[in-house]
Amino acid sequence: MQNMTLEQLRTTFHAGGLVAACVVANGKRFHVVADTKGGDRVVLVRHSDTTARAFSDPGTALKLLREVGFLTITVDMTNWQPAQGEL
Repeated sequence: MQNMTLEQLRTTFHAGGLVAACVVANGKRFHVVADTKGGDRVVLVRHSDTTARAFSDPGTALKLLREVGFLTITVDMTNWQPAQGEL
């Protein structure tokens, strides 16, 4: 899995390099992943330290992806644990 900052994600999307986006739950946090035309998967990371950008509210992640330009977004709640404490 590759890492992309928000700026890189926007640029790649507008260049036609991304085909799908997904908000993925992990514990009580959510992360953004996207699929490239080449079949790779990328994760949205923070620009400051390149760790996965975590959202406590999935609506915020959905709004961000909509602002990038995605019209269809999937949500994977397989590992969603809303009552989980911080690790």
